[in-house]
Amino acid sequence: MIDMLDSTKRRISVTAFLTAAARAVESQRPDRLFDDPWAALLASREGFSILEKGEDRGASIVVRTRYFDEWLQRLTQEEGLRQIVLPAAGLDTRAFRLTWPPATRFFELDLPAVVLYKEARLQAQPRCQRTILAVDLTSSDWENQLQQAGFQPALPSVWLVEGLFFYLPLEQTRQLLARLSRLAAPGSWLGFDAIHSAMLSSPLTSSRIQLTKKNGAPWIGAIADPVALLASFGWQASFVSNARKGYEYGRAIFPFIAPEALNAETEKLYHMLVTAKRLPLEESPRL
Repeated sequence: MIDMLDSTKRRISVTAFLTAAARAVESQRPDRLFDDPWAALLASREGFSILEKGEDRGASIVVRTRYFDEWLQRLTQEEGLRQIVLPAAGLDTRAFRLTWPPATRFFELDLPAVVLYKEARLQAQPRCQRTILAVDLTSSDWENQLQQAGFQPALPSVWLVEGLFFYLPLEQTRQLLARLSRLAAPGSWLGFDAIHSAMLSSPLTSSRIQLTKKNGAPWIGAIADPVALLASFGWQASFVSNARKGYEYGRAIFPFIAPEALNAETEKLYHMLVTAKRLPLEESPRL
């Protein structure tokens, strides 16, 4: 089993381990923004090693996690949505560490290597119904597999795509958005994080960009206008920079620009936390 897990780990992106490491370190703080008791087990030495090299020690991941924790809890507890889909779920443990209303169902999708590693390590009971699908989002017929697993496209759903789109060419992002949009009924919600092209070229962020390349997972997928992009698929979107949420949560994010200096231009140097609601078909533009 140990040899099999070691072999599997080599096929998992370092970003999954980094994300788990950031959540593990945050969980140890007395003023933690969330508690993920399984993150340290999943992160492995690779994740902690990469985390130590970052300028803000994973603050952007921590802020993103807390922001979407709150968002998911609001949509399930206050608006009654019960289907949650996590494409590229990675080493996420929300199905285990958060409290969910009865009948909430998670669908976690990721590559077979990620699923194998996570399920072998994660010996715990989820707090909701949980279905895991080992699929390749870029090539497999995952939509049909998702429906065969019990997903009901006629009902509103929540889709959360964390830490993925900036690793993909924009055309692949468009393709994935088109595919999931066809499964999202009116009243569904979508959340993801994205970067602006300014982040890829600014001297203020060059050290971060170089670090992503060194880690073997360069950021390449910039989205200039997520509101317009999502409107073309029938979603009404808005976004906030993780810098603003970081100051709200007490976690400063690199590059460390003072809150009073944040504006439409400087915020392009940070991740956008995007949320969108699926419009009724009569209000949606044609694809």
